Order: sequence, then structure tokens, then C-alpha cells
Amino acid sequence: MKIKFSIFMFLIMNYLLSASEFSGVDTLKVYRLGEIEISGNNTRMPKIEKSAIAEIPYYIIQNSDVVSMSELQHYLPSASIRTNSRGESMLFVRGAGERQLGLFFDGAAMNIPWDNRLDLTFFPADVIGNIRINKSANSIFYGPNILGGAVSISTLERENPGFGLTLKMQIAEGNSQNYSILHDGKIGRFNYLANFSYHTTNGFLLSSVAPENLENQNNNSSIRSNTDQKRLNTYLRGEYQFSENAKIGLSFSMTNQEKGVAPETYAGNDARFWRIPERNRKMITLNGEVRLLDNLILKSTLWYDEFDQQIDSYSSFSYDSINEIQYDKDNTLGSRILLNYKLSDNQSLSYVFNGFTTTHKQKNKNESSISLPFIDYSQNTLGTGLEYKALLGNFDINTGIGIDFNQTPKTGLFIEAEGVSQNDIAGFLTLKYLFTNEFAFTISSSRSTRFPTMREQYDGALGVFKTNPDLKPETGLLNEAGIIFSFDNFKGKAVGFYNVYDGLIERIRLTKEQDSLRRRMRVNLGNAVISGVDINFSYFPISNLTLEGFFTYMNSSAESDGKEIEHLIQKPDIVAGFMTSYKFGFGLKPQFELEYNGKMYDTDPDTDGSFLELDPSLVLNLRLSYGKNFSTHLFAEIFVRVNNITDEYKLSQWGLPTPGRTLSAGLMVRM
Repeated sequence: MKIKFSIFMFLIMNYLLSASEFSGVDTLKVYRLGEIEISGNNTRMPKIEKSAIAEIPYYIIQNSDVVSMSELQHYLPSASIRTNSRGESMLFVRGAGERQLGLFFDGAAMNIPWDNRLDLTFFPADVIGNIRINKSANSIFYGPNILGGAVSISTLERENPGFGLTLKMQIAEGNSQNYSILHDGKIGRFNYLANFSYHTTNGFLLSSVAPENLENQNNNSSIRSNTDQKRLNTYLRGEYQFSENAKIGLSFSMTNQEKGVAPETYAGNDARFWRIPERNRKMITLNGEVRLLDNLILKSTLWYDEFDQQIDSYSSFSYDSINEIQYDKDNTLGSRILLNYKLSDNQSLSYVFNGFTTTHKQKNKNESSISLPFIDYSQNTLGTGLEYKALLGNFDINTGIGIDFNQTPKTGLFIEAEGVSQNDIAGFLTLKYLFTNEFAFTISSSRSTRFPTMREQYDGALGVFKTNPDLKPETGLLNEAGIIFSFDNFKGKAVGFYNVYDGLIERIRLTKEQDSLRRRMRVNLGNAVISGVDINFSYFPISNLTLEGFFTYMNSSAESDGKEIEHLIQKPDIVAGFMTSYKFGFGLKPQFELEYNGKMYDTDPDTDGSFLELDPSLVLNLRLSYGKNFSTHLFAEIFVRVNNITDEYKLSQWGLPTPGRTLSAGLMVRM
């Protein structure tokens, strides 16, 4: 690894020193056509947004050097990303679980409906131009099942006529390699983007201070066992503007991945010994916007999604004998439609429709080579409603009401649930009082519902879970109040939140009396409360110096059948992050990052109903880069990064360590 690193750095320096010296410009902006949201209808637009909104711009994402969304932990305010026992990296915001969050990519829903979540290692970072986080459910625009917020990802778009080419190469310990080529162009009214990337790794490094007696870990290797991965991504998009009043965009994305799943280090032979030799996804998205009248705009997103994977379950840590194989195939057709009517310069009314229809096919093949037939599941989910926005004097008002509907025509072997439908009301109200254009007080309340997924109800996860077809929807009443301010070089938010959930779906471990195998099961709790404070800030005290950070404190409680539950699992009491960087005039840029996760709890696998406390963790990262414009059409940057400088031993959840200290380096050239 050291030899490869030295050769790599020599080639980079040789390239930079041989280039000519000029000045350059950046011609990239954010692709907005896929955003199913209306803003800018008011004549007087305040500089400050909702307290629940946070944005991560292009320059921060690019300086993160991440190869997938799963590595953006310390850049996402009030959020934590954790890897579960299925090897999936999941996003949590203000304590809301991964199934309670909506994830959108250029307007299309990315969560796979069968389980209403997405493994973030599956999503590359090269084409991301902006990430917008709504930490609450205060909008009808996002549709059903958005119980704890939404994350909207927008890609890059060329702003000026011409062509561009971006090349990236990155290596890291663990024999990790990442290669990417991105080409963009704009010709008249047509612009396009094309990206191809390939990522491969033998796995991530385990902390050197990890306990020596870890089960399911190869003690002769510094790499965490069974964390290897290969991923190939393709993304193509074109956009054509017919006139000032109409434009359309079409995109295609394809991902092929194979990966190992790290087994739990405490579970012995009860751990998941899984490998995913095949995971594929193809997605076609059509975005459109047309101004029908001077005061009437139609925006829409249509998508078709194909996802399939194979999961091999092995009998032991040796991974030499497969005892069962699971095949999954998902097909989803979805749409999001927004019709916005401008009532006046300061008021607008929007009609919103969100919906999808999906099928899931699953079959298993056991160790005796008997292949069972595919079992069919299907689901239809939609939400529709009205949303009103107004700026009346110093009051900024945003409110909406809608209805969500869910139906399951096919439910596999649970034929008694076929055709069952459920519906519920969604609504929200947000009031913001503008003392000035730079300072405001805000208060909001929203109610929404998440229908249980078919996987939560009907799938045993290769024997790890006991099914619970009687799961009911969970509802949430999310409340917050706080202040927002934005001055010349400093902006921030300080918010208190109080979220009440009824029927919250949580994972429990069954007692021996309940289940001889002590499997896990998902159940509805009576009610739960997650409350806390949320602080975010960005400060630019002098030119080229950036300081950004967030701090979120959370307290959680719950009860079921009148009995208090001691802890909600995997909800840290504190999540915090900080980043500072300074760019010298000659191109050198040091960047320091901090990520803190407080105390949290997980279920104790060795006892009935007890909890284990996971220690807080503090992860420090350092990045050193040098960038230079060599002409108006050539910019190059090299970087060296050390993640987890102190080699902190951190657990994602009980028995699942995260990466130790890791050195990486890379080169980016934009022409």
C-alpha cells in the first residue's frame, strides 16, 4: 500500500509541475428541474428559510472526498449514519429512523418500497450538486410515509455554454480505489451530464485498539472481515428548454454492486454470515416544468425503477458453505405532480400528488438445492393535498392538508391481508415572524403517518426475524420552535423540538418464552417522545476562512401497554459536527472535521429485555489539499486525508465497529 501511495503522489506532482499557469472559472450549478417544490413566489423574499431546512452545497460535498452517501456523517446537520447488521448504511435525523425519512434524487423517490429505505453505500457522490435536508414533516410536497423528514439530492448542471470534463482518482488503505469521469455540456437550449465511476475495496481498517477477543473477525488481518465491496455506476441526463415557459429533463442511472456484510462481533454462530454477490438497480426519471398561465405552473417527476439482489447466507464465519440464498426483484412506477397557482405577489396555492405502484418478488433456495417459487407482493401508495404559502406583513405562513392511502393487493403467503387498505390525514402549519429580513422567530407543527412496509410485516430476513403481520401504521406529531438569523458573515438556527409518536415501530428481541430461537421482531409501541434542541451555524469571519457546525441534543422515552420502556435503541443523546477550513492564496487548503456521537443503547442479546450502553465517540479528520487554476479551462487539485486520526474504536450498533484510522489520497482535474 505504501509503495502504491508513493508512486501515486509522484505521478500527481509530476503532472501539476508540468502544467502551464493560467486562471480558471467554475461553470457548474445545481440541477433544479427535479425539485418538486415551489419557492420564490413572494415579492419580498427573506434571506432566511424554515428552521427545519439545512443545505449542503457542492463545494462541501466535493471537499468531503466521499465515494458514497454513507460517508457524509459529519456534514449532515442533526443526522447520524449507521451501518446495521445487514451491512446497510442508514440515515437518521433527529432520532427519526431510516424508514421514516424520504430520500429523493432529482425528484424521484429513492427508498425501495419493499422496505422503504436505501443502503447509502449504493449511492455515489460524484454527481451530487446539492443536498437539502428537511428535518421535519412540514410539507405536503414529499408525499406519504414522511414521518421524520426528507432529504432531497440534486445533481450538477452546466451553467454556461461549452463543455467540461472532470477526472477523479482516489486511493486509500484497505486497497480501496475509486475512479470517476464526469462530462458535461451545454449547446444552446440543451445541456447534459454523463458520469461513470468505479469503486473497489478489500474492506475498511479496524481500529488498532479494538478488543482482541472480537468474534467473527480474522485476527490475522487489520481489515474488518467481510467488508469488501465493488460498485460500478452510470448516470446520464439531458435537459432541453423549449422556451422560457417549458423545459424537460430525462435521466438514466444504473448501479451494479457486490459486497460483504460484516458479521456481528458478539453473536458467535448466531450472527448474519451474509454476502451480496449481486445487487443491481436501473432507474429512468423524467422531469418537466411548464408555465400554463402567467400565474399557473405545472411541475412533475415520473420514474421507473428496477432493483434486484441476491443474498447468500452462510452457515459459519468460514464462508465456505451456503445454507440459503434469497433472490429479490422489485419494480416500481412512481410520480410526483405539483400544480402551483399564484394567488397574488405574496400568496400561492399548490395542489400536490405523490404516488407509486410497486411489485416485489422473492424466493429462497435452501442448502438441499431446492429452489422455491417466487412469492409475489404488491403495494399501491399515494398521497394528495393542498399547500398554501403567504407572506402577510411580517408573517410568513405555510400550511397544508392532505390524505395518504396505502393498499397491499398481494401479500405473499399471508393471503388474509390481500387487498387491505389504510388511509390517514396529514397536515402541517408553519408560522414565521420576520423581525427583519435577517432575524425571525418560527414555530411549526405537523402530523403524518408511516404505513408499515411489507418486509416489516411479512419477511423473516432469512430466519433472523419473526414476522408480525399485525403491525399497524405509526403516526407522528412533530413540533418545533426557535430563532433563525442570517447576517453578512454569520448565520444560524437555534430550535427546540418535541416529537410525539403513536404506535412507533421498534425492533425488540424476544424472550425464550416468546420464541425459542430468541429472534427479533418488530412491534408497535404505545407512544414515544423524542425531544431536544438543535443548533446550526455557519461563520465566515474573514475571507477564505470557513467555520460550520451543528449540535443536537435528544432525549427519548416510550411506553407500551402502560409500561415504561427503559430506552429507545440506537438513538444517541448527542449528535454534533464541526468543520473548519482556510484557503491560502497560493492554493493550499487545510480542513479539519469533528464528529461526535453521544451515549446510546442497544438491546442485550444475552438477556431478556435488558439494554447495553454504547460509549460516546469522537472522530477527528484532517484534510490537506492543493488546488490550482492552470488556465480558464483547467483546474487541478490533489489531497491527502486522514480520517479518525486518533484511531477511535466506535460502534455503529452493538457488535458492529466502524472504520479505524484511514489514510487516503486523490487527484481531481477539471477541464
